[in-house]
Amino acid sequence: MNTWLLAALALWALLLHLFFPKILEFLRLVSWSKTLPGPTIAEFIENVKKGQILAWFKELRLRHGPTFCMWMGKDLMVFFTDPEDVKQLLGNNNLTHKSQNYDSISPWLGKGLLTSSGDHWHRRRKLLTPAFHFRILSEFKEPMEENCKILVRRLEEKANGEEFDIYPYITLFALDAICETAMGIKKNAQMQSESEYVKAVQAICSILQKKAFSFWQRNNVFFKYTQAGRQRDACLEILHGETNRVIKLRRKLLQDSKIKSMDDAEKSYDSIGSKKRLAFLDMLLISQMEGVPLTDREIREEVDTFMFEGHDTTSSAIGFAIYLLSQNAQAQKLAYEEALALEGREKESMPYLEAIIKETLRLYPSVPVYARAVKEDLQVGKLVVPKGASISLLVYMTHRDEKYFPDPERFDPQRFLQKDKEMHPFSFVAFSAGPRNCIGQKFAMLELKCSLSYLLRKFEFLPVEGFKPNPLAELVMRSGNGIRIRIKHRN
Repeated sequence: MNTWLLAALALWALLLHLFFPKILEFLRLVSWSKTLPGPTIAEFIENVKKGQILAWFKELRLRHGPTFCMWMGKDLMVFFTDPEDVKQLLGNNNLTHKSQNYDSISPWLGKGLLTSSGDHWHRRRKLLTPAFHFRILSEFKEPMEENCKILVRRLEEKANGEEFDIYPYITLFALDAICETAMGIKKNAQMQSESEYVKAVQAICSILQKKAFSFWQRNNVFFKYTQAGRQRDACLEILHGETNRVIKLRRKLLQDSKIKSMDDAEKSYDSIGSKKRLAFLDMLLISQMEGVPLTDREIREEVDTFMFEGHDTTSSAIGFAIYLLSQNAQAQKLAYEEALALEGREKESMPYLEAIIKETLRLYPSVPVYARAVKEDLQVGKLVVPKGASISLLVYMTHRDEKYFPDPERFDPQRFLQKDKEMHPFSFVAFSAGPRNCIGQKFAMLELKCSLSYLLRKFEFLPVEGFKPNPLAELVMRSGNGIRIRIKHRN
């Protein structure tokens, strides 16, 4: 009996040692959360069910001010919207750990650049930065335009003035473009939308987005065994299997071409005498051959990360830009004239189209919320956010600060062309900022400029009466009711 008692006491002591600090931390968070305004969990669940989270965030900011907090299950989220707070938080070199919101995509992306933290993230960021040099990215313009030509051919049948949802066409275009630039392979998603790989990409994005913003799925430790969990794992098997297959294929192609270093790649030409274009994957494989400590799994994680970030975010921005242009004939006319004047020179500055893209991302940021984990007590202005909380930078509302964007719901590209008007540098953070800013923002801008200018030269976008997109605050913002427009050929 004494032996059992001693064993029970030892177990109790061990559990107390392991969990008592976390219990204290949680109780401290509960106490601190009462000092900030914010909604109840019941109110959060109710608005998630309605699917109108962004409209609710507007209401919360009006009701509680620029800073408020919310419990999402056991996680305390502290929301910031003021540009001065955003500046302090995004510029903090110690605040680089992503919050638990990103755990849902880890099964797909592993410890890639988007999801990793700390020293691991610093090393990976340093390694990948040269791959996003604009000189290298400019080589991607050709495959972007080739895939845009396919998009135009597919849209020809819709150029009769009838209304339709253009978003499915755009997502397949973006998937084709990212497959060719990230992995160096043609997936022909626009022509083979029923392929196993294409369907797996679309399915897993939907599953992961729902999981991240579902109160029940987010906290379900048995998610793997649910129907959605089994669907996710089936998609992962397809996606990881395909990326692993392509890694082997591209490595063999490099070996057959006797490319072992970036110097070799610079001097390499194809069979018709043109300089070989390297995909993102090729650059990682060459780095591996040059001695950089990268395993095949780590290469796969970075390629999958690039696939995820470069597909959904770009689709979102193109879709919302087309909608806004369809609603604003004068802005579309000016963008069309610039696209004509600078045809073939999209790598150069296109001031008006760039302003349209920025204004689109102000109204509909592809990533509406950035979330970070607080590892140590954090001073933000006069507020001290305790360790264990998570901060959420509510970009969607920062972009609607009336101090910097009067009449914030109005689409006005001129906001980004007025050189005499001073704008807070952190009032527009569509690509984030600071140490964890978007490494692929130049890639994204190039693809947006190439695709939008190409489409503008071919088609006129016309509005659908009564249609307004329903933006959803998911991992990547999208319209819940599609992007309905009409198009007709340019004269």
